[in-house]
Amino acid sequence: MKSLQLFHTFHISANAREIIEVQNLEQLKQAWSKAKAQHLPVLLLGQGSNILFVEDFDGVVIINRLQGITYEQDDRFHYLHVNAGENWHNLVKYTLEQGIGGLENLALIPGCAGSAPIQNIGAYGVEFKDVCHYVDVLDLTTNKQFRLSVEECEFGYRESILSTVIGMIM
Repeated sequence: MKSLQLFHTFHISANAREIIEVQNLEQLKQAWSKAKAQHLPVLLLGQGSNILFVEDFDGVVIINRLQGITYEQDDRFHYLHVNAGENWHNLVKYTLEQGIGGLENLALIPGCAGSAPIQNIGAYGVEFKDVCHYVDVLDLTTNKQFRLSVEECEFGYRESILSTVIGMIM
């Protein structure tokens, strides 16, 4: 068993059978496939800011370290493509440095960008759905990538269609 203590914000002592940190989609797919081939449960984890381990996890914890922000704009909009492992607050700071408004009310929300569409994060009258045009998704069970429009995400109060499925990563 390997310690999870450094991988979540409560730092409570808990262990997992295996912990795999992934830096790119290929590593993520391989880690998922390896765990499933061994018939082990899998937990995808970002920065561990929305989880409390109260017991050991007899499975594979995959730590999402997929980083990167690309920025484009046209005459009307700014488009940010943000990998799921990117720190959310750092993303907000990046947008402000680029002179892009809209996310500042969502500053200091802990966690990764990949959590934002799952939970429809929000604060001070702004929710993720208000600034999202689409979400690119990887279905780890099929290895297929696809795009969901904001309408297809079915955003609600601190939830979306993505909060009800297993094996998806943004």
